[in-house]
Amino acid sequence: MTDKEKRRASRAQLLLEVKYEGAGVRAETRISDISTTGVFVDAMTVLPVGSRIALSFKLPDGHTVKPEGVVRQSQPGIGMGIEFTKISPDDALHIQTFVHTH
Repeated sequence: MTDKEKRRASRAQLLLEVKYEGAGVRAETRISDISTTGVFVDAMTVLPVGSRIALSFKLPDGHTVKPEGVVRQSQPGIGMGIEFTKISPDDALHIQTFVHTH
């Protein structure tokens, strides 16, 4: 089974600036894709799988999203797959609308 087949939600590619904090690290980088269940964060230095992380980013519609998540995939020099563990219904709706229109 490929990674794409394992995914539970449709993804949309986009480049957005993101601030994150977790495992004693605070950084700014970018998101390269998004779904209703998580994001992929481009990062040279990554957090270990299982790390809790708080994110903040602005969608193209201007809505700021502030979910919490956990690192599910960590690829040094490439980035991290983050699964949302806590997200407001309003933030989730804005993400869903973006993903389904792109």
